[in-house]
Amino acid sequence: MTRETTFTLLHEIAEQHKSNSEHIYDEANALLQYAAVQKNIEFDGYFRTKWEIEEDHPMTFGDEYFENENRSELYVYLAADANNEIYDGLEFIYNLTHSQKLSKELLHQEICLLKEKGITF
Repeated sequence: MTRETTFTLLHEIAEQHKSNSEHIYDEANALLQYAAVQKNIEFDGYFRTKWEIEEDHPMTFGDEYFENENRSELYVYLAADANNEIYDGLEFIYNLTHSQKLSKELLHQEICLLKEKGITF
């Protein structure tokens, strides 16, 4: 997925759901997760490696593992910290849906908050 394609889709999501910022954020996170997976970004085997294990050994992780919103959000945040294209997409959507503007410092705070909640891969 190219940067241009990602931003086109992010703009479409924002336009289609402009009255529901929570839905915009959730849909955009799913798109950014997909973009990060396409770039082979992984943390502790999450996402691609563990998905491949699940395909070979059903019920090892289960749907709940991959559909956990906090885990997906942590993945996107870590991917944004590691990749400028993912960061730019997250920054666009975050600034559209949150009162605070995203910065690297705020991103690191969000990552720490999720980890403090016990979210892991």
